[in-house]
Amino acid sequence: MRPLQTDLSVFTKFNFEKSPVGVKYLYHKPDGVRALDKNLALCEMLAEAQKSDAPFYFTAGNEICFGKQALGMTAGESPPFAISGELGTRLGIFQDARANQNLSRQHSLMEKGTVNYVVMAPLDKITFEPDLLVITATARQAEIVLRAMAYSTGDTYESRTSTVLSCSWLFVYPYLTGKLNYQLTGLGFGAIAREAFEPGWVLLSIPYNRLPMLVRNLEEMPWVPKAYTLGRKKFMAWEADVLKEMNREMQNP
Repeated sequence: MRPLQTDLSVFTKFNFEKSPVGVKYLYHKPDGVRALDKNLALCEMLAEAQKSDAPFYFTAGNEICFGKQALGMTAGESPPFAISGELGTRLGIFQDARANQNLSRQHSLMEKGTVNYVVMAPLDKITFEPDLLVITATARQAEIVLRAMAYSTGDTYESRTSTVLSCSWLFVYPYLTGKLNYQLTGLGFGAIAREAFEPGWVLLSIPYNRLPMLVRNLEEMPWVPKAYTLGRKKFMAWEADVLKEMNREMQNP
């Protein structure tokens, strides 16, 4: 694995209640990283990494839901009844198998056989350049991260998830597209059933290509703009003054 070169220390300033997690996808077994000694669903791996005292890796044998299919792990072939959509109807998630099939066609999936090992580590234990940094935030913390993404790009905020296999939108979609994605906990069927998260957190998945820019913008921009400190009436008065000044400048260039 490529050693960590990006300075991630700016994220410590958020004082997140739950640690951000670095994720690395590998074809070959990583050296010097312990193997996870339990079996969990992919959504549960995030909480496991948040409380870990060192990086760990897991394989298809450790993943007990459909996360290994999303990751393209070779030992994670979907059974025919799942592909048919019948599983979704049996579990009461969908009206008909066709609805389940329609959703399945839209999922982001890794190419089969390209990922055999997944390394995860909490923020203070990340020693590698992460493919993803996954953050569990409050709405106000998430607003700062999303505003930092748009600060130098003007990009719109995008949230993509689904009833089932919502893990694919958190762990695969950002990696394949290079787009930051966010979703709310308490929306995914499997994560709710497994009690993987308390509802109401914002999960942000930052891909490697966005991470250096995001760090720079967080270091440069005001985290709490003046407008957020004034209250409604004072903000409206200040905004009006700014607009008047700009109109004067326009009339007297």
